[in-house]
Amino acid sequence: MDHMTELTVAPPRDTWTATSRSGTAPTVGPSGRPDTPSYRVLWINQHAAGKGGCEGYVRDTAYFLARNGVRSDLLYEDSGRLDPDYIRAFETAGSIHDLGSQTRQLAPDLIYVHRLGDESMLAALKQTDVPVVRFFHDHRLFCLREHKYTAIRRATCTRPTGARCYACLGCVTRGPSGRPQLRRLRQLEVERGHSLPLEAFVVGSRYMAGHVAEHGFDSSRIHVIPLFVRPPSHVDRVHRSEDLLLFVGQLVRGKGLDLLLRALARSGSEARLYVAGTGRQEHSYQKLAQSLGLNRRVRFLGMVTGDDLSRLYARAACTIVPSRVPETFGLVGPESLSHGTPVIASQVGGMDEWLTDGKTGLSFRSGDVAGLAAAIDRLVSNPRYARRLGGSGRRAYLGSFRPDEHVRKLLTLFTQLIGERR
Repeated sequence: MDHMTELTVAPPRDTWTATSRSGTAPTVGPSGRPDTPSYRVLWINQHAAGKGGCEGYVRDTAYFLARNGVRSDLLYEDSGRLDPDYIRAFETAGSIHDLGSQTRQLAPDLIYVHRLGDESMLAALKQTDVPVVRFFHDHRLFCLREHKYTAIRRATCTRPTGARCYACLGCVTRGPSGRPQLRRLRQLEVERGHSLPLEAFVVGSRYMAGHVAEHGFDSSRIHVIPLFVRPPSHVDRVHRSEDLLLFVGQLVRGKGLDLLLRALARSGSEARLYVAGTGRQEHSYQKLAQSLGLNRRVRFLGMVTGDDLSRLYARAACTIVPSRVPETFGLVGPESLSHGTPVIASQVGGMDEWLTDGKTGLSFRSGDVAGLAAAIDRLVSNPRYARRLGGSGRRAYLGSFRPDEHVRKLLTLFTQLIGERR
């Protein structure tokens, strides 16, 4: 998740301080702000640094909740680097060493769990008397290879896990030492089992809600709360280039940049492409662009963030999200729409939360290079149509994907769960 401004909240205290509860569950008024004294949320996540969309969500949501009177503490697994700027969004932050005793010391009103490296630690939360909510950010617990596309054919997969998953060969993964290891269905079931008893689950899309339910989770406890992106920061007026396409994301197979490069070579237009991102496949994608004769039309920019990324969104005719993996939401789409820039995206996962074909952008079947090329030609050849889609996309962003909309729904859920426990 890329953002336009740095957080400016109070730095965390140096020591853990147990805090008593407010005594009554707060209610949420029409503005989305608590009408009664604030409460405390304990966040649990694998990392305490801005490594990806999950970490960005944890940091930014804690910041916006603080503006609504909610105090937040962070516990993270001691498995990665600590970013001092990242933890400024929390009153306290520390690594997990005894989750049960740390939770009792902090005395939260609610626990909000995110991505974990060790799912078994959830057992320690069963002894608490506060509600526990889990946000499923990705497919790690719902796919043997985590990526949700087949290892050989590289085709999108949306089916629940089962014996046929072994035929994909994606069950062979790299272990911590880098050596191949076999990930088994039983192991996945045990890992999911630690979350099954929790009070509530949050997902970013209807697709993910259905997928989680297919794996045995109670659908009545699954809450769809679409994700948010920050409003664009102030940038200088940028001239939109009607032949410029933009790709933003990791350069890994799941994001489908190879499909976009092949579609660009097949396109009847002379559109240019800027690629903003880095990743394992960067060198191979550069070689592919060269082999397709796209050297003069494709620029690999590396990692782009902040105002620089905002200017790219504002300058592009459209942003393209050609993912193979069924995105659980796809934040790049709303980021683009917030700048009035339409999106061309594959019809996978939760991207239909923000992409309405012919209104906020254009869609194509996952893996369909010819369909993607046709969509590119359609937008590049008709700038007026592209601007109309961009305007609709901007209105969709303002109506559904701003931070305050997400926080309002999250506060409503938290308040309900806290009230039920008291």
